[in-house]
Amino acid sequence: MSEAVYETISAKIGAGDYRFQVSGARLVFDGFMTIYQSDDEKATLDTALKKLSEDSRLTLDEMKPQQHFTQPQGHFTEASLVKTLEELGIGRPSTYAPTITTLLARRYIVKENKNLYMTELGEAVNEMISAAFPSIVNVNFTANMESLLDGVEEGKIKWKTIVENFYPDLDEAAKAAEKELAEVKIADEVTDVVCEECGKNMVVKYGPHGKFLACPGFPDCKNTMPYYDKIGVACPKCGKDIVLKTTKKGRKYYGGIDNPECDFMSWPKPSAIPCKECGGLMVEKGKKLVCADPECGYVAEKKEEE
Repeated sequence: MSEAVYETISAKIGAGDYRFQVSGARLVFDGFMTIYQSDDEKATLDTALKKLSEDSRLTLDEMKPQQHFTQPQGHFTEASLVKTLEELGIGRPSTYAPTITTLLARRYIVKENKNLYMTELGEAVNEMISAAFPSIVNVNFTANMESLLDGVEEGKIKWKTIVENFYPDLDEAAKAAEKELAEVKIADEVTDVVCEECGKNMVVKYGPHGKFLACPGFPDCKNTMPYYDKIGVACPKCGKDIVLKTTKKGRKYYGGIDNPECDFMSWPKPSAIPCKECGGLMVEKGKKLVCADPECGYVAEKKEEE
């Protein structure tokens, strides 16, 4: 897919002995971001400045004294990570999605509420390979390699030349790493689910299809169970936990953990806050909380999570 195109403008404003600078960007061609960016994030980009000229004069209407403190950098979302990769010249539109998918599949990162978080395994692996391959685990190296590969595709550079310059150092570093690096061991996450066969607490394991529960007594005990993400809300029908599930086609929904004995299900995420009108279950719809009972119809503002 084609890359996104932005129209940018930057203005420096003189005020006595002081200079202020302001800049903005307007998305003029969506490209791959037509399907790869949420509406909320897309709207924040559409902040182009009004057209200014060198002779434009600005007047002070109001001054608002404000104090700001440095805030920690926010977590990446998939969209902001793609934008950063694009700015650094790393990857191409066809490789962004597979790159993020691979990081998630190998448990180097996890995704929660659109934010991406590095796991303990990801931190350990990053620390090890950064120490063993400092010249390769580098944004400048990656961007330069992308440029060289583009040259190969265009017929301007011979691929053997790139390999001859790159492989000897890589081979030497890889052999050294095989001798010096230790194995990464991450402790299994212990749950409160008790094994029905031996009584031990089950642990979280990862397979080709995602998480599952396994007995830590393997191979003596080979009991396994499905893993469900609990959302901290009780089922209105059976009183047990509501969990996140997936249909055969991959669509996510919320249902009772005691299924099929309990047939409760909901497409929108249930909320732990009860309805103030009828006391029933509320569900999240965008920035609103809506009563699940259509006859009630109570609607409330959803509080932002800290």
